[in-house]
Amino acid sequence: MRLLGNRKIAVLITIFVIILATLFGIGRSLNRLARDVEAMFYDGVYLERDRFTQPGINSHLENITQAALDCSSVFASHAELSKESEGLMLARRDMLEAGSISEKYAAYEIIVKAFSEFISKANAVELSDRDFSSVAQYTDTFTGAKGAIESSSYNAKVRSYMDDASFIVFFLKPFLFVNPPQAFGD
Repeated sequence: MRLLGNRKIAVLITIFVIILATLFGIGRSLNRLARDVEAMFYDGVYLERDRFTQPGINSHLENITQAALDCSSVFASHAELSKESEGLMLARRDMLEAGSISEKYAAYEIIVKAFSEFISKANAVELSDRDFSSVAQYTDTFTGAKGAIESSSYNAKVRSYMDDASFIVFFLKPFLFVNPPQAFGD
């Protein structure tokens, strides 16, 4: 107790506690901000200038996953497209098993490649009018979702998540345990 009675020691302890509390508070705030940004991957990004919520990338991934299931199911028994249909089904499975945003991006690259191979092969073989119409429908769904993902503002939000932070936060960030939000690709 005599140690705390010394004014200099008490001031040092107070300063130390204030610094720890500040670091803890900033770390918590930045981690919460990172979680809020990552939620935009699923919930969508609100575009203030347009007053519109852009659908989340995850909803477009779900559209691609559903199109892959439908497409591979329709063409699985088609002899010339069975290999590509199977590849599409395996890519779909990888997408469904992906948990984190970075895992979803890796699975997205695989499913894009599988869809591209399927479409390329489907355009090279002779198909009935009905089959050709089905391929065109799946192609439209795939390219529409892919285009929406590429034009999403999510990665811009990830890159700018600390833009409004003060210089003190930037100065203290190296001393904190902060996980920045995961980008989709970039």
